[in-house]
Amino acid sequence: MKSHGVPALLVSLLWYFVPSPLWAAKIVVVPPIMFESHLYIFKTLASALHAEGHDTVFLVSEGREVPPSNHYRLQRYPGIFNSSSADDFLQSKVRNIFSGQLTPLELFDILDHYSQNCDSVVGSLEVMEQLKRERFDLLLVDPNEMCGFVIAHILGVQYAVFSTGLWYPAEVGAPAPLSYVPEFNSLLTDRMSLPQRLVNTAVYLVSRFGVQFLVLPKYDRIMRKHDVQPPVSMHDLVQGSRLWMLCTDMALEFPRPTLPHVVYVGGILTKPPNPLTQVRLPSLPNVEVLF
Repeated sequence: MKSHGVPALLVSLLWYFVPSPLWAAKIVVVPPIMFESHLYIFKTLASALHAEGHDTVFLVSEGREVPPSNHYRLQRYPGIFNSSSADDFLQSKVRNIFSGQLTPLELFDILDHYSQNCDSVVGSLEVMEQLKRERFDLLLVDPNEMCGFVIAHILGVQYAVFSTGLWYPAEVGAPAPLSYVPEFNSLLTDRMSLPQRLVNTAVYLVSRFGVQFLVLPKYDRIMRKHDVQPPVSMHDLVQGSRLWMLCTDMALEFPRPTLPHVVYVGGILTKPPNPLTQVRLPSLPNVEVLF
């Protein structure tokens, strides 16, 4: 899908919540506290939205290096990372994984830091009041940064998810058929024997246990700690998104059920190829071609 298709999807979503289409929407983006590639995707999206006349605000931590642009504004908050410390932390996790540490343990440690950062931003009354005064029309969530769901609920705005993968398929309502769709980190293919399918099922159950009893409850506790009203479960917030945009290519995914509100937008970063430079080969007189 071309890059201009994503703003069209968002504008279509906003149509339901705004009385007149002749207006500039205010959109807040909550990018993850690490993974600069995700921020680059959102900056590309902000440029496309700016071209349509919409106003985009990035919610980023103090000390994070984000170049200024006319296509978006920045709202800072006191987070647990700056650009250098976030990169150092992520590189340490990568080194641990390649040195033989269990990948799930490293991933859960990353998720734990995400929740710590969420506690920091939600607990900042000054930042929350500034965001409320903006009166946003839509919030874009990256599911790596699940705090976006919580912030959208606090602000009382509709939200859409822009994801580099279907991280919570069962929670979204689109579980994968375990007989031919391998789970993340299962090291399996789509052609599985019966024992491999049992292994895939076990990985699925462990993943669901981790999400339901280790990941989502962290944010439930944050909402209870800061008395977020009205009370809601994190599971309901994940399921409450009106639109899931997956920045993946359907041709590269395993066949799986999907839902009407799940849209594949792979190729948003692609650009028309530049023409090749014309190279003139030097003339080679008296050359014999032998076959």
